[in-house]
Amino acid sequence: MPHPSTTAQPLRVRFGTLLGFDPARRQKLERAGSKLADVLNSVEFRDAVLAMRFDGKPGFADDRRNPSQVYAAVLAAKERFTARADGEVDLNVELRTLSPKHDDVVGFTRDGSDRVTTNVRFFDRFDSSEVAGHLAHEWLHTLGFHHGTRATPARAHSVPYALGELVERLAGRRHLTPLPRFRERRLAKVRRE
Repeated sequence: MPHPSTTAQPLRVRFGTLLGFDPARRQKLERAGSKLADVLNSVEFRDAVLAMRFDGKPGFADDRRNPSQVYAAVLAAKERFTARADGEVDLNVELRTLSPKHDDVVGFTRDGSDRVTTNVRFFDRFDSSEVAGHLAHEWLHTLGFHHGTRATPARAHSVPYALGELVERLAGRRHLTPLPRFRERRLAKVRRE
């Protein structure tokens, strides 16, 4: 079986329907999307995901897949609402004010929906790296990854929380190492120009 990082193309982030974004907020969202793509296509992300452990064993809370299987699912980018794996992070995002009852919720994705709803209160306060982590967390739900609804210590080790936090942390770095197949392709493109 080939190593899970041997896909032909780098993952791309594509925004579809965007609701509630003025031009400044849209720019911030696009910066976060660019950071998300850089992280997902990095050696640092790959190595960290493949090294994930929960409860003394390789893996995550709330999921039986091993780190290699989780990483392969991320690279395939097969959302529940798309016909096939396309190597594309498809995001439809609605930015809105949530009710006072949900004032502490950063955002959510409902089962069966392709829309990420983001609380404007957090979006405005977050920097683009934090927004990238939030987008990753919610996108992972569209890939079929879940976590418990109660804030338990194990929830932080679920795929959406663990990888969302990882994306946020890596997105804040000045430099990430592109996966070798992408670095070689970028160098070849630069040489042709």
